[in-house]
Amino acid sequence: MNTKTFLVPILAVIALMLVGVASADNLACGVGVSFNDVSLGSSTTMTGFSGDVVPVRVTFDALKDMSDVKVKVSVEGTRDSVDASTDRFDIISGNTYSKLLSLKLPSDLKDTNQEFTLYVEVVSAEDRTERTYTVSLQRESYTLDVLSVDYNSAVSAGEVFPISVVIKNMGFQRSDDVYVVASIPSLGISSRTYAGDLIPVENGFDNNNNANEEDSVQKVVYLKMPENAKAGVYDLEVKVYNSDTETTVRKTVGVGTGASAMVLAAVKNQDMKAGETKTYDIVIVNSANKVRVFNINAVSGTALSVSVPSVVTVGAGSSVTVPVTVRASNDADVGAYTFSVNVDDETVVFGANVTNGSASGVSTSVVALTVVLVIIFVVLLIVLIVLLTRKEQTIEEVETSYY
Repeated sequence: MNTKTFLVPILAVIALMLVGVASADNLACGVGVSFNDVSLGSSTTMTGFSGDVVPVRVTFDALKDMSDVKVKVSVEGTRDSVDASTDRFDIISGNTYSKLLSLKLPSDLKDTNQEFTLYVEVVSAEDRTERTYTVSLQRESYTLDVLSVDYNSAVSAGEVFPISVVIKNMGFQRSDDVYVVASIPSLGISSRTYAGDLIPVENGFDNNNNANEEDSVQKVVYLKMPENAKAGVYDLEVKVYNSDTETTVRKTVGVGTGASAMVLAAVKNQDMKAGETKTYDIVIVNSANKVRVFNINAVSGTALSVSVPSVVTVGAGSSVTVPVTVRASNDADVGAYTFSVNVDDETVVFGANVTNGSASGVSTSVVALTVVLVIIFVVLLIVLIVLLTRKEQTIEEVETSYY
């Protein structure tokens, strides 16, 4: 009697288990799954590499006629969803079906290798059949990932702009001597910086409180846009690499016209004798809100020797008077000669009249008056720029106060 009493609960549990199995397989049976062309079983632990797209083939026998059936595969426990499913299709009882799916494996494994559960389902609106398998996901041996690239997407010609890059070692092994290169190939500019060594998984502090090793790092690369860069959109490439691997990320950067500038000539023509030296003045006005560096060079014939400073720095909203020294050669013939001064992309043409005598007093007075008028014009221009800038700021403050 006691034996019967003991067997009754056991038989009930077995019956419930059989009912559960039967109910679990009331849509499909004979389910077979291959992961990356390897058949999975209850004791099989198949390994996949992070970031790979692997084929998963599901084969099953239909137990009943059913419409709108789907096959689904998924991996649970990852940061991002990892799943794939087929379109809806109909099945007929007794027939065998095979469906191929592509599963994108996660690329952000916390550890160098982890085990996950692969779920395989044949589902309809009324029934489902499910199988589970164990899969091991492992990082590739050497992989560097660019997590972010931060920079000002709109710059001016001649501007130096920083590019902040965050790099992470997503590989199984240590990555030594990592470099970062930022470049704009179409403009022929690039810059490189050293990022150091990155380990696969970040370490904490040791017992001696030594600094920890890191699996990621942030580095800043500086690029200078050429002075003659035309306005437009350019491809920006950021490459991280070492002797084992490399990764390239492509972005875009917009280049506007250079900072607003004006080049004025106080006097464009002067009289001089052979062997005499005269000074011409040019005024460079920088109306931008930042400091600019201007490149200057002169072009002349053999009768004139022209000397100018090669580089001039002009503060924001200010001007600089640059002297241009011109000397007529001792054997220069009487006549009119020209020379030019280039300030970045702007060219100013001057004239020198070689005569037998010196310039008249009236001519000297005219030159002095012209210089004074140019200086007054520059001062008024700078004052106007400052007033306009303050007015725009005031308007912005008023508009902001409405919110």
